[in-house]
Amino acid sequence: MLQLIRKVLEQENIAVWQIRKTETRRAELYFIRKKLDIPRLAVMNEYQVSVYRDFEENGQRFRGMSVMYAEEGQTEEQIREKVRNAYFAAQYVKNPYYELPDPVCAEKQASKSDMAGRDLQEIANAFADAVLSVPDDGEAFVNSLEIFVSRSAVTLLSSAGTNVSYDTDKAEGEFVTQCVRPVDVEQYRQFAYDSFDTQALKDKVQAAIADVRMRANATDMPKTGTHDILLTGENLKIFFEYYLIRANAGVIFPGYSTWKTGDRVQETGEGERLNIGLIATEPYSADGVPMKDMVLTEDGVLKHIWGATRFMRYLNEQPTGGYEKIRVKNGTVPFARMKTEGTLETVSFSDFQMDYFTGNFGGEMRLALLKKDGQDIPLYGGSINAKIADCADKLIFSTERYEDSGYSGPYAVLIPGVAVAGE
Repeated sequence: MLQLIRKVLEQENIAVWQIRKTETRRAELYFIRKKLDIPRLAVMNEYQVSVYRDFEENGQRFRGMSVMYAEEGQTEEQIREKVRNAYFAAQYVKNPYYELPDPVCAEKQASKSDMAGRDLQEIANAFADAVLSVPDDGEAFVNSLEIFVSRSAVTLLSSAGTNVSYDTDKAEGEFVTQCVRPVDVEQYRQFAYDSFDTQALKDKVQAAIADVRMRANATDMPKTGTHDILLTGENLKIFFEYYLIRANAGVIFPGYSTWKTGDRVQETGEGERLNIGLIATEPYSADGVPMKDMVLTEDGVLKHIWGATRFMRYLNEQPTGGYEKIRVKNGTVPFARMKTEGTLETVSFSDFQMDYFTGNFGGEMRLALLKKDGQDIPLYGGSINAKIADCADKLIFSTERYEDSGYSGPYAVLIPGVAVAGE
C-alpha cells in the first residue's frame, strides 16, 4: 500500500507530501458485572497522506495542505481519486508559505512502555483482573467494564526524505459503578495508562465504588456561597491544560493568547509555584519533528512555547511537535491536612470544563464531600465557577500524586474562595 500511494503521488506530479502509516493491534474485553461478555482482537491499518500545493497570488507565496486517508484493499484508482481531490482542495487553503521540518532518518524505536513485549491479551486480562479483584457486597459494585489494549507501529515518510518508525503501547477503557441502596445511582469513569500499572486501576476502582456509595447516601446540595475547593484526580489534567493551551503557537499566532517566552504566567503569592513539564509520549510528531521532554513553566515563568511546524515557523521558533501529557511538580501538604473544616472536595462532575481563552472553569457536581465537625458529609448537585487568574497564585498542591496517560502530578489542588451555586 505504501508503494502504491507513493507511485500515485509521483504520477500525479505531487512534489511535496507526507505519509503516516499506523498499524494497530488491539485486544478488547467487554464485561457485564464480572462476566466476560465479548472478547475481541482487532487489526487496523490506516494511511494518512498530507499533500501540499505551493502557489502565488498577487506576489505572495502560499503553501496549501489537504489530508486524505487510505485503507488496505483500496484499488489504485480509488487512491488516485482521493489524491486528486486532496490536491485540488489544497489550492483553496491559503496558508502563508512555511518550511516543513528537516528530514529525519533513523532506526526503528521500540516502545518505551513496560507493556512492550507482553502479549496483548495477557495485558488486557491483567487489567481486567485488577478491576474484578476489588471486593463488592452486592450493593455497590462495577456493573460494566470495557478494556482496550493497543499496540501501534507508526511509520513516517516524506518527500524530503524523512523515514522513521516507532512502536507505542497503551491501555485504556471505561467502567460504570452502581449502588442500589438507598437510591439506585450510577457513575461513569474512564482510564488510560501508558504503563503496566494495574495497581493504579485497582485503586481507581476502589475509590469509584466508595464514591458511588457516598453518592447514593447524599441527600443535600451544597450551600450557595464561597468555599475552599479541593479539585482531585482526572479533573486536574483539564485544569492545568490551561497553561498548555495558552502556550501553544497555534493559539499565540492568531492572537488568542499573548504569552511569550519569559512571561510571568503566575503572580507571586502564598501558593505553590507552577513547575510544569511537557512529556513526549511519542518520539516524533505527526509531521516528523523529533520530540523531547520540555520545561513549560518554572516557578511561574513561561520557559518555552510549543506547537506544530506551521505556527512555530510563523513565530520564528523551532518546531517542537504536539504534546498531550503534562507533568506538574507535587506540593508540600499531605492530602489529609488539606481537608480542613469547611473545605469542599469535588469528587466528581457531570462535565468539568476549562475555557482556555478566558480561564473560567467549573462544572456541575455529581458528588462533593464537605468537611464538617471532622466528618465528610456527602453532597450532590450545585456547581462551581471560578477564574484561574483569580486563584493561580494561591494554589496548594498535595504531596500525593496521580498518574494516567495524560497527566502526572499532584493528586489534589486546594483552590481558595471559589463561588458555589447550590441550595
